Amino acid sequence: MPPSPLLDTVPGGQTRRQSANAAIKAMLALVDDLIVVIEEENALMAAGIPASTSHLVARKRELSGQFSHWIAGLRSRDIAFADADAALHRRLIASNEVLRLHMNDNVESLRSSIAATRRRIDAIMRAIREQSAPPPSRYGANGKTAPAQMAQTIRPSRYL
Repeated sequence: MPPSPLLDTVPGGQTRRQSANAAIKAMLALVDDLIVVIEEENALMAAGIPASTSHLVARKRELSGQFSHWIAGLRSRDIAFADADAALHRRLIASNEVLRLHMNDNVESLRSSIAATRRRIDAIMRAIREQSAPPPSRYGANGKTAPAQMAQTIRPSRYL
């Protein structure tokens, strides 16, 4: 009887199953870390703190890069989860679903934050335009129209 393919060894002396289990465990740890970072970022944005000022952005970028590397390995078949224990495989699928839900919330929070920033910029620009518009013509004491005053130049960088 031929040996089970799951018991074939891979470089490093591990069986294919052991290697696949180790890979899934590493991926689970990465997904769990991403979930924690995204939850924290969502909480900050819900509290009104801009995500871009958070230390979490760099960590999220780092973890996302690692996640992309894993996905590329799966697509190129350099990494195979098919030989892993079914329970670990199900756990990975469940964790990925949780990650997807948190990512959807994160995208919505980011969209809301971007919209709020745009509204603030629009309000600032509207105020600048109103201040820089020439004043309406006024009548002088002699009943004639006084010359229009020159609008002051406003430099936004001074006020922001």
